[in-house]
Amino acid sequence: MKIFTIILFFTSLSYSQITKNNWLVGGSGNFKTTKTEKLSEGTKPYDERTIFSISPNVGYFFYDKVAGGIGLSYTYDNIYNEKYQYFGVGPFVRYYFLKTDKQINLFLQGNYYYYQGGGKTQDGNDTGKFHNNGYGCKAGTAVFLNSSVALELTLDYISNKLNSELKENTIMIGIGFQIHLEK
Repeated sequence: MKIFTIILFFTSLSYSQITKNNWLVGGSGNFKTTKTEKLSEGTKPYDERTIFSISPNVGYFFYDKVAGGIGLSYTYDNIYNEKYQYFGVGPFVRYYFLKTDKQINLFLQGNYYYYQGGGKTQDGNDTGKFHNNGYGCKAGTAVFLNSSVALELTLDYISNKLNSELKENTIMIGIGFQIHLEK
């Protein structure tokens, strides 16, 4: 009897809160593999490297299955024995493809970021400050663990123009949580 009650409880839940006037609060952690492209002669590309980032966000559902909001980003990068840290901020728009009551839903997100940061060499010297702009898209699966919390698995693409000589294209795998708050 207890098992039947538990099954009945979980199957009666409305899994998602992806409807108009609800809020989206969460974030993700990403593992990136990056390869830079040389845009002019005489510049040395970074080669391939591994980067770690954390990205919190907050959004609002303006329509059923459509949310817009703002995201933040913190990234740590170690390349050529130089350690860089940079922060980003920018808007995003997200669309969920399946019906609003599905426990598993697919989404696509577009975003823009403005980044600023700096780094240190192996012997502690400052590498200087930098800033750049980037845009990207994220496709993923949201698995609703209950009526408000979703676990997300994503594949992200980001393109940054680092300066007039280097362009960086990044593909990353991410995992995150989103909390869907009803108004």
